[in-house]
Amino acid sequence: MTLQVQEVPNNSRTARFIMAAKTNDISPGGCIDAKLEGHCIGIHNVDGQYYAVDNICPHVGGILHSGQLMDGVIVCPIHQWKFDVKTGECIWPGKCEIATYPVKVDGDHIFVDINSPSRPIQHNPTRVYHSKAKRRTKR
Repeated sequence: MTLQVQEVPNNSRTARFIMAAKTNDISPGGCIDAKLEGHCIGIHNVDGQYYAVDNICPHVGGILHSGQLMDGVIVCPIHQWKFDVKTGECIWPGKCEIATYPVKVDGDHIFVDINSPSRPIQHNPTRVYHSKAKRRTKR
């Protein structure tokens, strides 16, 4: 696939829409991963609408597109954290969110604006929610 880029001036920065997939690559209720200039993005088809989110779970780094997509909610395959792909909101356990990206569909091409995430990208897993203390044993 040849990389296609559309740059569109924005108020504060230039939007950079990159072709990520074709519409027939993602069946309804499906999701794929796209590596776009170093960004790991999941693209989801919810009832014919396409949504792009950061594809890394902020908990321990699970790959979100590998989980289940149900009613617009992606479930991380590692610890079942749930994220709304439309808003990035964490449905469960509700302690964080993931970035969403603007999406444009032009014909059968899906473009994602990698310059405009809804929040800063955090790829350092936060391991505070399920921390384990070291066990001490007597010898």
